[in-house]
Amino acid sequence: MKKILLVAATTFCCSSADCDTIKIACRSKGTEMELLREAIDEWVKKNDGKHTVEVVILPHASNECFALYRQWFSAKSFDVDILVVDIAWIECFSEYFADLTEYFNPNEMDEDDFFEVFWKSMHSGERLVALPMYADCGVIFYRTDLLAKYSKPIPITWEELYETAEYIQKEERKKREKRNKFYGFVFQAKAFEILTCNFTELIDSFGGAIITDGMATIDSEKGVDAIMLWLSCLQNISSKSVLNYSEEDARGMFQSGNAVFMRNWPYAWSLLNSPLSSVAGNVGVFQIPPSAKGGKSSGVLGGWFLVVSEFSKHKRLATDLVRFLTSKEQQKKRSGSSYLPTYKSLYADPNVLGNNPHFAYVYDALRNAVIRPAKDFGINYPRASTEIFNAINSILAELSPMVENPRQIRAEVKKLLGRLNKKLNSLLHKTKVEDKDGLLTKICKSIKKFLGIDDEKIDEID
Repeated sequence: MKKILLVAATTFCCSSADCDTIKIACRSKGTEMELLREAIDEWVKKNDGKHTVEVVILPHASNECFALYRQWFSAKSFDVDILVVDIAWIECFSEYFADLTEYFNPNEMDEDDFFEVFWKSMHSGERLVALPMYADCGVIFYRTDLLAKYSKPIPITWEELYETAEYIQKEERKKREKRNKFYGFVFQAKAFEILTCNFTELIDSFGGAIITDGMATIDSEKGVDAIMLWLSCLQNISSKSVLNYSEEDARGMFQSGNAVFMRNWPYAWSLLNSPLSSVAGNVGVFQIPPSAKGGKSSGVLGGWFLVVSEFSKHKRLATDLVRFLTSKEQQKKRSGSSYLPTYKSLYADPNVLGNNPHFAYVYDALRNAVIRPAKDFGINYPRASTEIFNAINSILAELSPMVENPRQIRAEVKKLLGRLNKKLNSLLHKTKVEDKDGLLTKICKSIKKFLGIDDEKIDEID
């Protein structure tokens, strides 16, 4: 696999010949990179320009980032000191992350001010291995002006969203300039991690789950109901292009004024209301709705953390930078661009809420968010996610053009999800076996460490 990265910026060059250079790997979605660079500039100035920070731009697709990290860690690479990681990856790679408590006192942090799920994700056993930069949770954006124009209330179920989207789409398309260019609902169904995220919250909102009691249940009736909804959307209220949509593609369609509803992450709020947006001032937000058939309001949990590589040669300095970038002050600044804080107290800050009135809805969504099955699959999660998003994208692409009896389509969906279910159960079994072997390896290494046996002799004893 090729390394897809660029050294994006050297923030400040120190004058001393023996200064430290810290490398941080980060993404560039939305305004994330711009905000990161501004924060790094602050940190460098705070340290009187004694250090240099280089930013490494990661691939946009999460699964590509994961593969790149696996490559780096397998090679025990110390080229990158700090990495941004999805909340779903922490357990997968935790053994390669430095224990941050070796470089600062964790008692300085207020556990009660963090959402419980984020506090737990920061730790791997007794080790503090990650600090959160911002939270994420799937939500629905909608056109407040169009709902008012057609006297439609905010939908409280998926079925109501569908009916409202279909009605407004029909009415708006009566305008010549909107004919066949305006859609009721846009979302992301591209075959990569975003589709796994979207389906996790969709099946949850129907009352189902990808994993139940350690077994795959993606082919349950609730799972079939969820897919049938998406197929109906593709047939009637969504562009077929969503099969190739990422977050920014969907945002572009909605922001240009060509959709009523959009599923996306909260970061889109500030961009949708920017001076360049066609829908500025006419955007609202609500939680992923439940199905009328049963289920609950949902929203898949996201969130990005910063970690220090175990192979870094500058762990203490890197930890200091991580603490600065994830501090409450920096999260408050980042909230100005609609990135969700992981500190609960910031949701009561009038300055934060003044710029983000939708945070009131997102706060409840975060408390009730559904988690992707990363812990169930462990290190095999990327493979499981790939199976999920490839299978679901294929089902939607193959079945959405069909006009046969819905009962026949439903039977086909059930069959295809059943095949996926078998693959997931096979991976779950593989993970349990590997976890068992991994535990024995850790015990063995702990004994060796206690006995003072060096790494060169490990293979002999194994």
